[in-house]
Amino acid sequence: MKRDKRNIIKTKPFIIILIVFNLLSGFSDQSIPKGLEKKIKNIQKAWHVPGMAVAIIKKDKVVYAKGFGVRELGQRGKVDEKTLFAVGSTTKAMTVATLGILVDEEKLKWDDRVVDVLPGFRMYDAYATAEMRVRDLLSHKSGLTRGDASWYASPRTQQEVFHSIRYLKPAFSFRSTYHYQNLMYLTAGLVSEEIYGSSWHDIMRRKIFKPLGMETSVTRVADLEKRNNVASPHAKVDGKLQPIEDRNLDNISPAGSVYSNAVEMANWIRLNLNKGEFDGKRILSEEVMNDMHNSQMFRSYDSNIKEEKGLINFRNYGLGWAVEDYRGHKRITHGGGIDGFITWIGFVPDLDLGWVVFNNGGNGASYVVGTEIIDAYLGVGDEIDWSSVRKKYYDKAIASADSTIHDLESQRVENTKKRVSNNGYVGNYNEEFYGEMTITEKEGNLILSRGNALRGILNHWHYDTFQVRWDSPRERARFQNEFITFHFNARNEPYVLERIMDGKPAYFIRIAMLSETS
Repeated sequence: MKRDKRNIIKTKPFIIILIVFNLLSGFSDQSIPKGLEKKIKNIQKAWHVPGMAVAIIKKDKVVYAKGFGVRELGQRGKVDEKTLFAVGSTTKAMTVATLGILVDEEKLKWDDRVVDVLPGFRMYDAYATAEMRVRDLLSHKSGLTRGDASWYASPRTQQEVFHSIRYLKPAFSFRSTYHYQNLMYLTAGLVSEEIYGSSWHDIMRRKIFKPLGMETSVTRVADLEKRNNVASPHAKVDGKLQPIEDRNLDNISPAGSVYSNAVEMANWIRLNLNKGEFDGKRILSEEVMNDMHNSQMFRSYDSNIKEEKGLINFRNYGLGWAVEDYRGHKRITHGGGIDGFITWIGFVPDLDLGWVVFNNGGNGASYVVGTEIIDAYLGVGDEIDWSSVRKKYYDKAIASADSTIHDLESQRVENTKKRVSNNGYVGNYNEEFYGEMTITEKEGNLILSRGNALRGILNHWHYDTFQVRWDSPRERARFQNEFITFHFNARNEPYVLERIMDGKPAYFIRIAMLSETS
Protein backbone atom coordinates (compact mmCIF):
# COMPACT_ATOMS: atom_id res chain seq x y z
CA MET A 1 0.00 0.00 0.00
CA LYS A 2 1.26 3.49 -0.94
CA ARG A 3 2.07 5.71 2.02
CA ASP A 4 0.49 9.20 2.15
CA LYS A 5 3.19 11.73 1.27
CA ARG A 6 1.66 14.30 3.61
CA ASN A 7 1.89 11.91 6.53
CA ILE A 8 5.58 11.31 5.80
CA ILE A 9 6.26 15.05 5.82
CA LYS A 10 4.34 15.47 9.06
CA THR A 11 6.33 12.78 10.82
CA LYS A 12 9.75 14.25 9.98
CA PRO A 13 9.81 16.80 12.84
CA PHE A 14 8.79 14.03 15.24
CA ILE A 15 11.67 11.84 14.02
CA ILE A 16 14.11 14.75 14.45
CA ILE A 17 12.82 15.34 17.98
CA LEU A 18 13.39 11.68 18.82
CA ILE A 19 16.94 11.80 17.47
CA VAL A 20 17.72 14.94 19.46
CA PHE A 21 16.19 13.40 22.59
CA ASN A 22 18.30 10.28 22.22
CA LEU A 23 21.46 12.35 21.84
CA LEU A 24 20.64 14.47 24.86
CA SER A 25 19.74 11.50 27.02
CA GLY A 26 22.99 9.71 26.29
CA PHE A 27 21.21 6.82 24.55
CA SER A 28 22.67 5.35 21.41
CA ASP A 29 21.78 2.52 19.06
CA GLN A 30 25.44 1.51 18.72
CA SER A 31 25.71 -2.23 18.19
CA ILE A 32 26.92 -4.49 20.98
CA PRO A 33 29.34 -7.41 20.55
CA LYS A 34 27.99 -10.13 18.30
CA GLY A 35 26.14 -12.91 20.05
CA LEU A 36 25.81 -11.09 23.39
CA GLU A 37 22.04 -10.65 23.26
CA LYS A 38 21.60 -14.31 22.41
CA LYS A 39 23.69 -15.20 25.46
CA ILE A 40 21.51 -13.01 27.67
CA LYS A 41 18.38 -14.78 26.42
CA ASN A 42 19.98 -18.19 26.98
CA ILE A 43 21.01 -17.21 30.52
CA GLN A 44 17.48 -16.09 31.33
CA LYS A 45 16.15 -19.44 30.10
CA ALA A 46 18.80 -21.59 31.81
CA TRP A 47 18.28 -19.89 35.16
CA HIS A 48 14.45 -19.91 34.89
CA VAL A 49 14.19 -16.16 35.43
CA PRO A 50 10.70 -14.74 34.80
CA GLY A 51 12.03 -11.31 33.79
CA MET A 52 15.31 -9.47 33.29
CA ALA A 53 16.38 -5.98 32.29
CA VAL A 54 19.84 -5.09 31.01
CA ALA A 55 21.62 -1.84 30.17
CA ILE A 56 25.14 -1.40 28.80
CA ILE A 57 27.02 1.89 28.97
CA LYS A 58 30.01 2.56 26.72
CA LYS A 59 31.84 5.88 26.36
CA ASP A 60 29.07 7.80 28.16
CA LYS A 61 26.36 6.35 25.93
CA VAL A 62 23.65 3.87 26.85
CA VAL A 63 24.40 1.61 23.91
CA TYR A 64 21.94 -1.08 24.93
CA ALA A 65 18.83 -1.16 27.13
CA LYS A 66 16.32 -3.95 26.89
CA GLY A 67 13.93 -6.12 28.87
CA PHE A 68 13.36 -9.86 28.64
CA GLY A 69 10.50 -12.04 29.84
CA VAL A 70 7.56 -11.04 32.01
CA ARG A 71 7.03 -8.80 34.99
CA GLU A 72 5.06 -11.52 36.76
CA LEU A 73 4.53 -15.21 36.07
CA GLY A 74 1.00 -15.90 34.86
CA GLN A 75 0.52 -12.32 33.67
CA ARG A 76 0.99 -10.82 30.20
CA GLY A 77 2.98 -7.71 31.10
CA LYS A 78 6.43 -7.75 29.49
CA VAL A 79 9.63 -6.44 31.02
CA ASP A 80 11.18 -3.54 29.11
CA GLU A 81 14.02 -1.11 29.76
CA LYS A 82 11.71 1.06 31.88
CA THR A 83 10.35 -1.67 34.16
CA LEU A 84 11.06 -0.94 37.83
CA PHE A 85 12.98 -3.50 39.90
CA ALA A 86 14.17 -3.39 43.51
CA VAL A 87 17.87 -2.51 43.31
CA GLY A 88 18.65 -3.68 46.86
CA SER A 89 22.04 -2.76 48.27
CA THR A 90 23.13 -0.90 45.15
CA THR A 91 21.20 1.87 46.96
CA LYS A 92 24.19 2.20 49.31
CA ALA A 93 26.43 4.11 46.90
CA MET A 94 23.58 6.57 46.31
CA THR A 95 23.38 7.16 50.05
CA VAL A 96 27.14 7.76 50.01
CA ALA A 97 26.69 10.24 47.15
CA THR A 98 24.22 12.31 49.21
CA LEU A 99 26.91 12.56 51.89
CA GLY A 100 29.56 13.28 49.25
CA ILE A 101 27.61 16.34 48.17
CA LEU A 102 27.79 17.55 51.79
CA VAL A 103 31.55 16.91 51.76
CA ASP A 104 31.86 19.04 48.62
CA GLU A 105 29.81 21.76 50.30
CA GLU A 106 32.13 21.57 53.35
CA LYS A 107 29.19 20.71 55.61
CA LEU A 108 30.67 17.31 56.44
CA LYS A 109 34.00 15.48 56.42
CA TRP A 110 34.38 11.74 55.88
CA ASP A 111 36.29 11.58 59.16
CA ASP A 112 33.78 13.49 61.28
CA ARG A 113 32.72 11.60 64.39
CA VAL A 114 29.24 10.14 64.02
CA VAL A 115 28.30 10.98 67.60
CA ASP A 116 29.03 14.67 66.92
CA VAL A 117 26.28 14.65 64.28
CA LEU A 118 23.97 12.13 65.95
CA PRO A 119 24.28 12.44 69.75
CA GLY A 120 21.91 9.47 70.15
CA PHE A 121 24.28 7.09 68.34
CA ARG A 122 25.48 4.27 70.56
CA MET A 123 27.52 1.15 69.92
CA TYR A 124 27.85 -1.69 72.44
CA ASP A 125 31.49 -0.70 72.81
CA ALA A 126 32.14 2.77 74.27
CA TYR A 127 35.35 3.28 72.29
CA ALA A 128 33.61 2.48 69.00
CA THR A 129 30.82 4.89 69.96
CA ALA A 130 33.29 7.72 70.54
CA GLU A 131 35.55 7.02 67.56
CA MET A 132 33.17 5.85 64.82
CA ARG A 133 33.63 8.15 61.81
CA VAL A 134 31.38 8.61 58.80
CA ARG A 135 34.01 6.82 56.70
CA ASP A 136 33.77 3.80 59.04
CA LEU A 137 30.00 3.60 58.59
CA LEU A 138 30.38 3.42 54.82
CA SER A 139 33.22 0.88 54.53
CA HIS A 140 31.98 -1.95 56.77
CA LYS A 141 34.66 -1.73 59.46
CA SER A 142 32.40 -1.39 62.53
CA GLY A 143 33.36 -4.76 64.00
CA LEU A 144 29.70 -5.81 64.10
CA THR A 145 28.08 -8.87 62.59
CA ARG A 146 25.23 -8.16 60.17
CA GLY A 147 22.41 -8.15 62.70
CA ASP A 148 19.87 -8.00 59.87
CA ALA A 149 17.19 -9.81 61.86
CA SER A 150 16.80 -6.65 63.96
CA TRP A 151 15.04 -4.99 61.00
CA TYR A 152 14.23 -7.78 58.53
CA ALA A 153 10.66 -9.09 58.88
CA SER A 154 10.34 -6.82 61.89
CA PRO A 155 7.61 -4.34 62.86
CA ARG A 156 10.22 -1.93 64.21
CA THR A 157 10.43 1.63 62.95
CA GLN A 158 13.64 3.14 61.62
CA GLN A 159 14.30 4.90 64.94
CA GLU A 160 13.69 1.68 66.89
CA VAL A 161 16.15 -0.18 64.68
CA PHE A 162 18.70 2.62 65.12
CA HIS A 163 18.26 2.47 68.91
CA SER A 164 18.82 -1.32 68.90
CA ILE A 165 22.39 -0.95 67.56
CA ARG A 166 23.68 -0.34 71.10
CA TYR A 167 22.72 -3.90 72.05
CA LEU A 168 24.56 -5.69 69.22
CA LYS A 169 27.78 -7.13 70.61
CA PRO A 170 30.84 -6.74 68.34
CA ALA A 171 32.28 -9.85 66.73
CA PHE A 172 35.60 -8.22 65.82
CA SER A 173 37.79 -5.39 67.04
CA PHE A 174 36.75 -2.00 65.71
CA ARG A 175 38.30 -1.35 62.25
CA SER A 176 40.13 -4.71 62.28
CA THR A 177 37.91 -6.80 60.00
CA TYR A 178 35.61 -6.25 57.05
CA HIS A 179 32.05 -7.36 57.77
CA TYR A 180 29.05 -6.24 55.72
CA GLN A 181 26.71 -4.11 57.81
CA ASN A 182 23.33 -2.64 56.85
CA LEU A 183 22.73 -0.94 60.21
CA MET A 184 25.70 1.35 59.65
CA TYR A 185 24.13 2.49 56.36
CA LEU A 186 20.90 3.24 58.18
CA THR A 187 23.01 5.40 60.48
CA ALA A 188 24.65 7.07 57.48
CA GLY A 189 21.21 7.94 56.14
CA LEU A 190 20.33 9.53 59.48
CA VAL A 191 23.56 11.57 59.33
CA SER A 192 22.41 12.81 55.93
CA GLU A 193 18.95 13.70 57.29
CA GLU A 194 20.40 15.57 60.26
CA ILE A 195 22.57 17.83 58.11
CA TYR A 196 20.15 18.37 55.22
CA GLY A 197 17.20 18.85 57.56
CA SER A 198 14.88 16.65 55.52
CA SER A 199 14.07 12.97 55.06
CA TRP A 200 16.46 10.63 53.27
CA HIS A 201 13.68 9.96 50.74
CA ASP A 202 13.41 13.65 49.91
CA ILE A 203 17.21 14.00 49.76
CA MET A 204 17.43 11.14 47.27
CA ARG A 205 14.78 12.69 45.05
CA ARG A 206 16.37 16.15 45.05
CA LYS A 207 20.07 15.30 45.03
CA ILE A 208 20.25 12.06 43.03
CA PHE A 209 17.09 11.23 41.09
CA LYS A 210 16.26 14.70 39.74
CA PRO A 211 19.76 15.67 38.50
CA LEU A 212 20.15 12.26 36.82
CA GLY A 213 16.73 12.23 35.18
CA MET A 214 15.62 9.24 37.26
CA GLU A 215 12.00 10.33 37.06
CA THR A 216 10.27 7.02 37.78
CA SER A 217 12.69 5.74 40.46
CA VAL A 218 11.27 5.57 43.99
CA THR A 219 12.50 4.88 47.51
CA ARG A 220 9.41 3.29 49.09
CA VAL A 221 7.30 0.23 48.28
CA ALA A 222 4.22 2.41 48.87
CA ASP A 223 5.31 4.66 45.98
CA LEU A 224 5.00 1.73 43.55
CA GLU A 225 1.23 2.22 43.60
CA LYS A 226 1.81 5.31 41.46
CA ARG A 227 3.74 3.28 38.85
CA ASN A 228 2.29 0.85 36.31
CA ASN A 229 5.45 -0.79 34.95
CA VAL A 230 6.78 -2.71 37.94
CA ALA A 231 8.32 -6.17 38.15
CA SER A 232 7.10 -8.59 40.80
CA PRO A 233 9.61 -10.53 42.90
CA HIS A 234 9.55 -14.33 42.67
CA ALA A 235 10.79 -17.10 44.93
CA LYS A 236 10.43 -20.84 45.34
CA VAL A 237 7.63 -21.45 47.81
CA ASP A 238 7.06 -25.06 48.82
CA GLY A 239 9.13 -26.09 45.81
CA LYS A 240 7.41 -23.93 43.18
CA LEU A 241 8.55 -20.60 41.73
CA GLN A 242 5.82 -18.02 42.26
CA PRO A 243 5.29 -14.27 42.75
CA ILE A 244 5.70 -12.99 46.31
CA GLU A 245 5.03 -9.69 48.05
CA ASP A 246 7.51 -6.83 47.90
CA ARG A 247 9.47 -6.36 51.12
CA ASN A 248 8.83 -3.03 52.84
CA LEU A 249 12.24 -1.62 53.77
CA ASP A 250 11.17 1.66 55.34
CA ASN A 251 13.04 0.82 58.56
CA ILE A 252 16.39 0.38 56.74
CA SER A 253 15.83 2.54 53.62
CA PRO A 254 19.33 4.07 53.15
CA ALA A 255 20.81 0.57 52.95
CA GLY A 256 18.64 -0.74 50.14
CA SER A 257 15.11 0.50 49.42
CA VAL A 258 15.41 2.06 45.92
CA TYR A 259 13.39 0.81 42.93
CA SER A 260 14.65 1.83 39.51
CA ASN A 261 14.83 0.71 35.89
CA ALA A 262 17.63 -0.15 33.49
CA VAL A 263 17.72 3.22 31.70
CA GLU A 264 17.67 5.32 34.86
CA MET A 265 20.24 3.20 36.68
CA ALA A 266 22.39 3.50 33.57
CA ASN A 267 22.44 7.25 34.23
CA TRP A 268 23.77 6.53 37.73
CA ILE A 269 26.54 4.43 36.17
CA ARG A 270 27.33 7.22 33.69
CA LEU A 271 27.79 9.64 36.60
CA ASN A 272 30.27 7.23 38.20
CA LEU A 273 32.16 6.55 34.97
CA ASN A 274 32.45 10.31 34.44
CA LYS A 275 33.76 10.85 37.99
CA GLY A 276 30.89 13.03 39.13
CA GLU A 277 29.74 14.68 35.90
CA PHE A 278 26.46 13.99 34.12
CA ASP A 279 25.55 15.55 30.78
CA GLY A 280 28.14 18.27 31.30
CA LYS A 281 27.00 19.17 34.81
CA ARG A 282 29.17 18.43 37.84
CA ILE A 283 27.17 16.80 40.63
CA LEU A 284 30.05 15.45 42.73
CA SER A 285 33.71 16.42 42.79
CA GLU A 286 36.29 14.08 41.30
CA GLU A 287 37.93 13.91 44.73
CA VAL A 288 34.75 12.59 46.34
CA MET A 289 34.27 10.07 43.53
CA ASN A 290 37.83 8.83 44.00
CA ASP A 291 37.09 8.28 47.69
CA MET A 292 34.05 6.22 46.74
CA HIS A 293 35.86 4.19 44.08
CA ASN A 294 39.12 3.43 45.89
CA SER A 295 39.70 0.79 48.57
CA GLN A 296 38.84 1.94 52.09
CA MET A 297 38.76 -1.49 53.75
CA PHE A 298 40.80 -4.59 52.97
CA ARG A 299 38.95 -7.89 52.59
CA SER A 300 40.48 -11.33 52.63
CA TYR A 301 39.30 -12.94 49.41
CA ASP A 302 39.42 -16.42 47.96
CA SER A 303 36.76 -17.37 45.44
CA ASN A 304 35.06 -20.72 45.83
CA ILE A 305 34.64 -20.80 42.05
CA LYS A 306 37.81 -22.33 40.64
CA GLU A 307 37.27 -20.73 37.23
CA GLU A 308 37.68 -17.31 38.86
CA LYS A 309 41.11 -18.16 40.28
CA GLY A 310 43.66 -15.81 38.76
CA LEU A 311 40.95 -13.64 37.19
CA ILE A 312 39.99 -12.01 40.50
CA ASN A 313 42.88 -11.49 42.92
CA PHE A 314 41.49 -8.98 45.40
CA ARG A 315 38.08 -7.71 46.44
CA ASN A 316 38.07 -4.72 48.78
CA TYR A 317 35.44 -2.15 49.71
CA GLY A 318 35.35 1.56 48.95
CA LEU A 319 32.49 3.81 50.01
CA GLY A 320 29.32 2.09 48.83
CA TRP A 321 31.16 0.12 46.13
CA ALA A 322 33.14 -3.12 45.99
CA VAL A 323 36.59 -2.53 44.47
CA GLU A 324 38.29 -5.46 42.77
CA ASP A 325 40.30 -6.61 39.79
CA TYR A 326 39.08 -8.75 36.89
CA ARG A 327 41.33 -10.00 34.10
CA GLY A 328 43.86 -7.30 34.98
CA HIS A 329 41.33 -4.43 35.01
CA LYS A 330 40.00 -2.49 37.99
CA ARG A 331 36.33 -3.33 38.37
CA ILE A 332 33.92 -1.41 40.61
CA THR A 333 30.68 -3.23 41.35
CA HIS A 334 27.87 -3.83 43.79
CA GLY A 335 25.16 -6.43 44.10
CA GLY A 336 21.70 -6.04 45.51
CA GLY A 337 19.39 -8.76 46.70
CA ILE A 338 16.07 -8.54 48.49
CA ASP A 339 13.29 -11.16 48.42
CA GLY A 340 13.04 -12.31 44.82
CA PHE A 341 15.14 -9.56 43.20
CA ILE A 342 18.83 -9.75 42.34
CA THR A 343 20.69 -6.77 40.87
CA TRP A 344 24.29 -6.43 39.74
CA ILE A 345 25.70 -3.13 38.53
CA GLY A 346 29.21 -1.88 37.93
CA PHE A 347 31.81 -0.43 35.62
CA VAL A 348 35.36 -0.92 34.38
CA PRO A 349 36.93 2.56 34.21
CA ASP A 350 39.77 1.84 31.79
CA LEU A 351 37.32 0.25 29.33
CA ASP A 352 34.83 3.11 29.82
CA LEU A 353 32.27 0.32 30.19
CA GLY A 354 29.38 -0.11 32.61
CA TRP A 355 26.38 -2.37 33.06
CA VAL A 356 23.08 -2.74 34.90
CA VAL A 357 21.40 -6.13 35.26
CA PHE A 358 18.14 -6.83 37.10
CA ASN A 359 16.28 -10.10 37.55
CA ASN A 360 13.08 -10.95 39.40
CA GLY A 361 13.84 -14.65 39.86
CA GLY A 362 15.99 -14.17 42.94
CA ASN A 363 19.05 -16.01 41.64
CA GLY A 364 22.55 -15.40 40.31
CA ALA A 365 21.66 -14.83 36.66
CA SER A 366 22.41 -11.11 37.03
CA TYR A 367 26.06 -11.81 37.93
CA VAL A 368 26.38 -14.15 34.96
CA VAL A 369 25.04 -11.58 32.49
CA GLY A 370 27.26 -8.83 33.89
CA THR A 371 30.38 -10.99 33.63
CA GLU A 372 29.49 -12.01 30.07
CA ILE A 373 29.14 -8.32 29.14
CA ILE A 374 32.67 -7.58 30.36
CA ASP A 375 34.12 -10.62 28.61
CA ALA A 376 32.36 -9.71 25.37
CA TYR A 377 33.92 -6.24 25.35
CA LEU A 378 37.32 -7.70 26.22
CA GLY A 379 37.03 -10.05 23.26
CA VAL A 380 37.13 -13.21 25.40
CA GLY A 381 33.42 -13.99 25.35
CA ASP A 382 33.95 -17.57 24.21
CA GLU A 383 36.62 -18.40 26.77
CA ILE A 384 34.40 -19.37 29.72
CA ASP A 385 30.71 -20.25 29.78
CA TRP A 386 29.91 -18.40 32.98
CA SER A 387 26.30 -19.53 32.98
CA SER A 388 27.26 -23.20 33.12
CA VAL A 389 30.03 -22.54 35.63
CA ARG A 390 27.94 -20.56 38.10
CA LYS A 391 24.84 -22.75 37.60
CA LYS A 392 26.86 -25.76 38.70
CA TYR A 393 27.76 -24.08 42.00
CA TYR A 394 24.23 -22.73 42.42
CA ASP A 395 22.64 -26.15 41.87
CA LYS A 396 25.10 -27.66 44.33
CA ALA A 397 24.05 -25.14 46.98
CA ILE A 398 20.36 -25.90 46.36
CA ALA A 399 21.05 -29.64 46.61
CA SER A 400 22.87 -29.05 49.89
CA ALA A 401 19.86 -27.18 51.28
CA ASP A 402 17.56 -30.00 50.18
CA SER A 403 19.80 -32.58 51.88
CA THR A 404 19.55 -30.55 55.09
CA ILE A 405 15.79 -31.10 55.04
CA HIS A 406 16.28 -34.86 54.76
CA ASP A 407 18.91 -34.79 57.52
CA LEU A 408 16.49 -33.00 59.83
CA GLU A 409 13.77 -35.52 59.10
CA SER A 410 16.11 -38.42 59.86
CA GLN A 411 17.12 -36.85 63.19
CA ARG A 412 13.57 -36.25 64.35
CA VAL A 413 12.63 -38.26 67.44
CA GLU A 414 9.20 -39.79 66.98
CA ASN A 415 6.45 -40.16 69.57
CA THR A 416 7.58 -37.39 71.92
CA LYS A 417 5.15 -34.98 73.53
CA LYS A 418 5.09 -31.32 74.45
CA ARG A 419 6.12 -30.75 78.04
CA VAL A 420 3.13 -28.54 78.86
CA SER A 421 -0.23 -27.72 77.31
CA ASN A 422 -0.48 -25.01 74.65
CA ASN A 423 -1.58 -22.39 77.16
CA GLY A 424 1.65 -22.90 79.08
CA TYR A 425 3.71 -21.50 76.18
CA VAL A 426 1.55 -18.41 75.64
CA GLY A 427 3.29 -15.13 76.44
CA ASN A 428 5.66 -12.38 75.33
CA TYR A 429 9.37 -13.14 74.92
CA ASN A 430 11.99 -10.43 74.51
CA GLU A 431 15.60 -10.26 73.34
CA GLU A 432 17.45 -7.00 73.90
CA PHE A 433 18.72 -6.55 70.33
CA TYR A 434 16.07 -8.35 68.27
CA GLY A 435 13.01 -7.23 70.18
CA GLU A 436 9.81 -9.08 71.01
CA MET A 437 8.25 -12.37 69.89
CA THR A 438 4.75 -13.33 70.98
CA ILE A 439 3.16 -16.75 71.41
CA THR A 440 -0.64 -16.95 71.32
CA GLU A 441 -3.13 -19.78 70.93
CA LYS A 442 -5.88 -19.84 68.34
CA GLU A 443 -8.20 -22.73 67.48
CA GLY A 444 -5.90 -25.20 69.19
CA ASN A 445 -2.76 -23.96 67.41
CA LEU A 446 0.22 -22.14 68.86
CA ILE A 447 0.95 -18.97 66.87
CA LEU A 448 4.36 -17.27 66.78
CA SER A 449 4.31 -13.62 65.73
CA ARG A 450 6.57 -10.61 65.54
CA GLY A 451 4.16 -7.71 65.61
CA ASN A 452 2.30 -7.54 62.30
CA ALA A 453 5.44 -8.37 60.30
CA LEU A 454 5.71 -12.11 60.84
CA ARG A 455 3.21 -14.81 61.79
CA GLY A 456 3.27 -18.59 61.68
CA ILE A 457 1.87 -21.76 63.21
CA LEU A 458 4.07 -23.82 65.54
CA ASN A 459 3.94 -27.55 64.85
CA HIS A 460 5.43 -29.82 67.48
CA TRP A 461 8.63 -31.45 66.17
CA HIS A 462 10.02 -33.30 69.16
CA TYR A 463 10.55 -32.70 72.87
CA ASP A 464 10.56 -28.91 73.40
CA THR A 465 11.21 -28.01 69.75
CA PHE A 466 8.60 -26.76 67.27
CA GLN A 467 8.75 -26.25 63.52
CA VAL A 468 7.38 -22.95 62.22
CA ARG A 469 5.19 -22.75 59.14
CA TRP A 470 4.91 -19.10 58.21
CA ASP A 471 1.58 -17.81 56.89
CA SER A 472 3.13 -15.67 54.15
CA PRO A 473 4.57 -17.43 51.07
CA ARG A 474 7.32 -14.79 51.07
CA GLU A 475 8.37 -15.75 54.58
CA ARG A 476 8.18 -19.48 53.81
CA ALA A 477 10.56 -18.87 50.93
CA ARG A 478 12.94 -16.85 53.10
CA PHE A 479 12.79 -18.78 56.39
CA GLN A 480 12.73 -22.42 55.34
CA ASN A 481 13.07 -25.20 57.92
CA GLU A 482 12.76 -22.84 60.84
CA PHE A 483 12.57 -24.22 64.36
CA ILE A 484 12.23 -22.76 67.83
CA THR A 485 13.06 -24.47 71.11
CA PHE A 486 11.75 -23.66 74.57
CA HIS A 487 13.91 -23.85 77.69
CA PHE A 488 12.19 -24.39 81.03
CA ASN A 489 12.81 -23.01 84.50
CA ALA A 490 12.74 -24.83 87.86
CA ARG A 491 8.95 -24.48 87.99
CA ASN A 492 8.62 -26.35 84.68
CA GLU A 493 7.55 -23.17 82.89
CA PRO A 494 8.80 -22.14 79.43
CA TYR A 495 11.22 -19.35 80.31
CA VAL A 496 13.36 -18.91 77.19
CA LEU A 497 12.45 -19.08 73.50
CA GLU A 498 15.44 -19.98 71.35
CA ARG A 499 15.38 -18.99 67.68
CA ILE A 500 18.18 -18.88 65.14
CA MET A 501 18.75 -15.22 64.22
CA ASP A 502 21.50 -14.13 61.84
CA GLY A 503 22.87 -17.67 61.76
CA LYS A 504 23.25 -18.18 65.51
CA PRO A 505 20.95 -18.90 68.48
CA ALA A 506 19.21 -15.93 70.06
CA TYR A 507 17.48 -16.28 73.42
CA PHE A 508 14.20 -14.47 74.03
CA ILE A 509 13.39 -14.19 77.74
CA ARG A 510 9.77 -14.53 78.75
CA ILE A 511 8.60 -11.17 80.06
CA ALA A 512 4.86 -11.73 80.46
CA MET A 513 2.16 -14.34 80.29
CA LEU A 514 -0.84 -13.37 78.20
CA SER A 515 -4.09 -13.48 80.10
CA GLU A 516 -6.15 -14.08 77.01
CA THR A 517 -5.65 -16.12 73.87
CA SER A 518 -6.35 -14.64 70.49
